Amino acid sequence: MTDSVTFTHCHICEQLCGLEVTVREGRIVSIRPDKQNPHSWRDFCIKGQRAGEVVHSSWRVIHPMRRRGDSYVAASYEEAIDDIAARLRTIVDRDGPNAVAGYLGNPGGFNFGLAAFHNGFLQALGTHQLFGMFSIDSNAYHVAVGAMFGLEWLALIPDIDATDCALLIGTNPAVSKFCWLGKVPNGWRRLLDRIRDGADLIVVDPRFTETAAKGTMHLAPVPDSDWALVLAMLQVIFANGWESLPTQARLTSLADLKALAASVALEDLAAICEVPVETIREAARRFATAERAFAYAATGPGLGRNGAVAHWLTMALNVVTNRVDVAGGRYMPNWPMSQAIYKASVSPDSTVKSRVRGLAPVVGFHSIAELADEITTPGEGQVRALFMSGGNPVSSSADGGKLADALGSLDLLVAIDLFQRESQQRADWIIPGQHFLERGELHVGIHALNDRPYIQSARVAIESPPGVRPEWTFFRDLAAALGLSLFGGQIAPHPDAVSESLLAIGGQIGMETIRAAEHGIEFGERTMGHLWAFMDRSGRTIDMAPPAFVARLRAMIEEAAIACADPHGVRIISRRRNGMMNGWLAETSGYATPDETASSVELNPEDARTAGVADGDDAVIRSDIGEIVARVRVSDAVRPGAIVLAQGWGAPLFDADGAEVSRIGIERNKLVSDTDLDPLSAVPRLNGTRATVSRATRRVGNSKVDPALVTTGT
Repeated sequence: MTDSVTFTHCHICEQLCGLEVTVREGRIVSIRPDKQNPHSWRDFCIKGQRAGEVVHSSWRVIHPMRRRGDSYVAASYEEAIDDIAARLRTIVDRDGPNAVAGYLGNPGGFNFGLAAFHNGFLQALGTHQLFGMFSIDSNAYHVAVGAMFGLEWLALIPDIDATDCALLIGTNPAVSKFCWLGKVPNGWRRLLDRIRDGADLIVVDPRFTETAAKGTMHLAPVPDSDWALVLAMLQVIFANGWESLPTQARLTSLADLKALAASVALEDLAAICEVPVETIREAARRFATAERAFAYAATGPGLGRNGAVAHWLTMALNVVTNRVDVAGGRYMPNWPMSQAIYKASVSPDSTVKSRVRGLAPVVGFHSIAELADEITTPGEGQVRALFMSGGNPVSSSADGGKLADALGSLDLLVAIDLFQRESQQRADWIIPGQHFLERGELHVGIHALNDRPYIQSARVAIESPPGVRPEWTFFRDLAAALGLSLFGGQIAPHPDAVSESLLAIGGQIGMETIRAAEHGIEFGERTMGHLWAFMDRSGRTIDMAPPAFVARLRAMIEEAAIACADPHGVRIISRRRNGMMNGWLAETSGYATPDETASSVELNPEDARTAGVADGDDAVIRSDIGEIVARVRVSDAVRPGAIVLAQGWGAPLFDADGAEVSRIGIERNKLVSDTDLDPLSAVPRLNGTRATVSRATRRVGNSKVDPALVTTGT
């Protein structure tokens, strides 16, 4: 039989790497980078390369599965729709639409049809109980740019090719690439080219990362104290008159920001972050006096309790040194349309606060850290039904055990996924997911984050298992069964119709042209100035010192003084691995790329001596809410007072009958409280959680992870 070759792109992360997929006799035999793709193939990684193992896994859910007692039985889509619709009618009639909630996970967010129809269905139902993965690692950025610019979805992409100084805070692109709220394909290699040409790379991270090893300067602050370092840099810049304000934009509250920066002694800020004063002065000088530069904070501070303030101050640093919407700085994409401007006009109502804790949603979604309480707290609007579209929050968000118990108490839990994961153990229905290689779609939203005008429609490389339908049709059919009108009846109920409506907003390129370009198409030149043009056109100003952020910063300064006086224990930070995507894909990549970091704790020799542990020992990591067992790796790369745990590993996987078939590594999120949140962004303290380390025996009482189940990944 002749091989069939399809050119498409990956859907695992923002990079959307171009793929060449070869299929023989109904099976994928190779996945390689599509080198004819002019945009993104150079970031091709093992997650995409081994995607075929997920497609053909014997553990996949390939029929709607209905819970019967402690097991599942296969059913038809029609049976699923009828049963779920009947249960929803009962719940909504009894408790109202806010008794129904939805969680959109990371893989769901990269599935255009599923994301659009998941959100569209819940909005048509009339519920405000939308929860999303943004609250795990990106809310801090969204609330910061929302407060400053009035655009929660604003993407400001670093212009790596023209920069003379890159200040990277809490990001490791040598491993994780430049693809967080905007993407720069092949960005790490492009930045290395700039460094070879003489550009500065200043890396801020408690760990001497793979990125720091290529840098020109490394600063290692205390975890979750990046804000103090950036505030200190602002103080130095203002004191030396190094600011260079943009002439195209109107700023408000700049005097307040200057006064705030000057209100704390530089030595006190240095003590909070534990970075020497002279090192801070030098970093500020290099950044401010570089002809072209950008500051880029990412998930490091974004996962902490102080992340929103850190992202605000980082963006303020860019503004006061004229690094926004200029060459070598950070700029807003406007192709094929501006996602930031569009979202500002159509996003769900962001003023409806959560029922139990009274927290405002971010980008239209409540924090996943609130979901357990919304389920278990009685009263009007108590969540009794949940649709979980992709993702695995029990394994990736805070206090997973508490969330798992809450999910088990629901009247209806419906999961849409390729597999049964930890979060779906007690689901009433599991609806099969399509693998991205089985979908042909155009994800306009992610292509609106490209560093230049490029777009590609994905193509079907292999057919889905017999009977498996596109996930979006489940929500379409369920809406029809309930008599709901999706998208206000303004758009035909099909993902292509939604994509075409988004393309029409920009008016730059049409669907027919995109579909005809097998390897994608560049449809224009990269241009800048779109943010300033919008701000001027709409009469907007940039708030340099939003009142809520100022108040929070003042509180943080007081909290930090107390923390400095109490050095007890260590603080946790995360690391990512190139073969792992959050709490997802461990079922193949974990076995494909054995990695001892999946179940290890990395710590400084000084902290190892204090804890009485040595390299290779088993150690107990304890926080206020739980404990896990990890293998000790002693390393000079980690600063004293910080320990490093891999993010996303440890999630068990189940077969279609509900039996556990895989568990790799440890679940470090079980150490994180779902009430210890950034007050501005509602993000749990996945970075910065205080913990203790002690030597483990083979039997550890009250452990959250059974040592017998902890593997080394080798």
